[in-house]
Amino acid sequence: MSVRVRVRVGESDLERKLRARSARIAIVGLGYAGLPMAVEFARAGFSCVGLDVDTSKVGAVSRGRSPVSNVADADIAALRHAGQLEASSDPKVLDTADVAVICVPTPLTASGGPDLRFVESAGSTIARHLHAGMLVVLQSTCGPGTTSTRLAPLLERDSGLRAGEDFFVVFAPERIDPGNARFNVKNTPKLVGGVTPESTRLGCLLYEACIDEIVPVSSPEIAELAKLVENTFRFINISFINEMALLCDRLGVNVWEVIEAAKTKPFAFLPHYPSPGVGGHCIPVVPQYLQASATEHGLTGELIPAANRVNDAMPKLVVDKLERALEERRGRRLLNARVLLVGVTYKADIADVRESAALRVFQEAFKRGARVSYHDPLMPSVRVDGETVRSVALEASEIELADAVVLLTPHTNLDYDRLIRLAPLVLDTHSGLQPREAPNVVNMWVPQLPSTILA
Repeated sequence: MSVRVRVRVGESDLERKLRARSARIAIVGLGYAGLPMAVEFARAGFSCVGLDVDTSKVGAVSRGRSPVSNVADADIAALRHAGQLEASSDPKVLDTADVAVICVPTPLTASGGPDLRFVESAGSTIARHLHAGMLVVLQSTCGPGTTSTRLAPLLERDSGLRAGEDFFVVFAPERIDPGNARFNVKNTPKLVGGVTPESTRLGCLLYEACIDEIVPVSSPEIAELAKLVENTFRFINISFINEMALLCDRLGVNVWEVIEAAKTKPFAFLPHYPSPGVGGHCIPVVPQYLQASATEHGLTGELIPAANRVNDAMPKLVVDKLERALEERRGRRLLNARVLLVGVTYKADIADVRESAALRVFQEAFKRGARVSYHDPLMPSVRVDGETVRSVALEASEIELADAVVLLTPHTNLDYDRLIRLAPLVLDTHSGLQPREAPNVVNMWVPQLPSTILA
């Protein structure tokens, strides 16, 4: 391996560029986390380039289009026109970058453990173009110690430079919530933990240009664990309320009304709501990184495995309800029944099916012999058990032909009244305190009869 001669660049050089917003920033990964971050840096006046191996994403940005649903085409077009945002698949763009921000996926392996392939690949790519005075930021979710013991050593080994001396390394986790109308990249506080105090200071200086509140922490491990804790908190509470929904179903009690009653307590309660399961790039994935860390350090975690069991069972419960509804309402079996699923993305109004519970409902119904089709205005096709399945149009004939329609992801632009009017049977998984009422509607979480516990 050829070792580069270290040329120490004064720390003030990078600081000067950050303060003047003349630093060139490379965002590695143009997905749901990377592209919004690139947009904020570019809006703040930095020259920004997005680096991605996916040429379709690069092509879209280059044409002034957004490849993800949580960034508008108009925003990309405006920044392209202003010359503030570029996109490329050529790693050589890193040669002139002052800052590299890693925003690549951190999924799970086939066995359910942390998969850091993309982080390591991004790190190796950056290392080949790393130069003295550069700031490298990891935003991708990872386990504690990843930044300090995996990324920084990888960068050092492949570049011949020293982290914290010749270049700077920071962990600053993304906190993207696609579809959230209130909180975005700019107004969500940013955690920043560097491998050295100077790394942290420069990381804070970078983000101060485009984010309202910066929260420096004492190490990358603090920031890594904070990210895991905040998402695992939600994961465990979703599993708890799903288990409560099962109990309320057995008791004949409206779980939504129970939650509303609990919400009246002005302290120490945060409402969560039942669902067919958890999905997305964070909530079902992040807790497994925390569990892996606990296992690695000799601890037997109990809560996360228990929450996994509850949430993994929810899609099966939806199909159980569907099977029962078909038998009771239509006198037919699920085997060979025509089932139309409406909404398959993991979240309303978001074109993303990563870890989608709706797709697991699809798989479960198909496994039991149903003839399953789906409609989703945001996903023209999906992969189910290795096969490509295409969305069907919500034509009257398609709805009427179905033996049952299952309302899964609650996209806001769908005409649910028409669906209910045309469908012979509807299983509604997302009605709450005001359930849709019609003779052909079965509400997943709302008992059909008042509670008789006290009768």
